[in-house]
Amino acid sequence: MIDRTLTDFFRDLLQNAMRSREVTSSEDIEFYLVSLLERFAHPEPGWNSRPLALEYLESLQRPPPDRFAKLKYVGDTSLFLSGIFMDSLERQLVTTEYYIALGRLAYQQLSVGPAAKRMLFAEMADRFPVFVGVLSEISFEQLFRGAMQTVRIYTRWLRTRAAQDAQWLIRRGIVPVDPGSRLRH
Repeated sequence: MIDRTLTDFFRDLLQNAMRSREVTSSEDIEFYLVSLLERFAHPEPGWNSRPLALEYLESLQRPPPDRFAKLKYVGDTSLFLSGIFMDSLERQLVTTEYYIALGRLAYQQLSVGPAAKRMLFAEMADRFPVFVGVLSEISFEQLFRGAMQTVRIYTRWLRTRAAQDAQWLIRRGIVPVDPGSRLRH
C-alpha cells in the first residue's frame, strides 16, 4: 500500500524541479506552490471559462475581500497555465507572455494588500518567470514527457532564458540562439 498524499507528491515534484533549476525560495513560497498544484489537480467546474483579463478588470471594481480573491485567482491561474501548459499555449491566440504579464500584475496588486501576505505576493510577482520555469520543469520532466521535449525546452528557454535550459540544450548539441538576435553562425 502506498501511503503518500497528493501534497507529498507535489512537494517532491516541486523540490526536484527547484533543485534541477537551481531555484531557492522560502518555505512559504514552496507551500504556496504546492497548494496551487493541489488546487488545480481538482479544479472547480468552469475554472477557466472566462478570460482572465475580464477577471482582472472586475477585481479593480470590487471591495477588498472580493478583490483579493479575484486577483489571487488571476495570478494563480496565470502561473499554472503558463508553467504547466507552456508548450500548448504557443499554439493558441493568447501566448505564454500574456499569462506571465497578467499573473505578475495580479500578484503585484496583491503585494500591496493585507500585510500578512505582502512579502509572499511581492516575491511571487518579482520572480514570476522563475516560478513559471519551475512549473514548466515539472510539466516537461514529469507530467508530459515525449518526443517534443527538445523543442519544448528550447521554447521554454526563449521565454525564461534560464541557464539550466541553455545547458540542457548545449549538452544535446544545440546552441540556444534567439531568432531575433541577428546572430549568424
